[in-house]
Amino acid sequence: MTFSVSVIKEKSADPNFRVRVSIYSSSFYVKNAEVDVLRLPPRVSIRYPQEIESRLSDTDRKKLDLEILNKVVEYIMQTAEKSELNVTAFLGRKN
Repeated sequence: MTFSVSVIKEKSADPNFRVRVSIYSSSFYVKNAEVDVLRLPPRVSIRYPQEIESRLSDTDRKKLDLEILNKVVEYIMQTAEKSELNVTAFLGRKN
């Protein structure tokens, strides 16, 4: 089973994220399904559409969960770096 995951930037802001998921498998195929991710520590909640929820085994779901979390963390890190750069450019770096 192969997954493709991307964060929908226009619909995502911490702690609510929307990701686009495609799943390629020998038994089924889902393209560009939207998945909701709610990141409220200490737990992350991932809500899949019914078309995905009913077809994933527990192992595949955990793999997909990890892939989604990885993309969300990458997105958070990218936006944090950009906002830090903007603040540094505006205020100047203090030593």
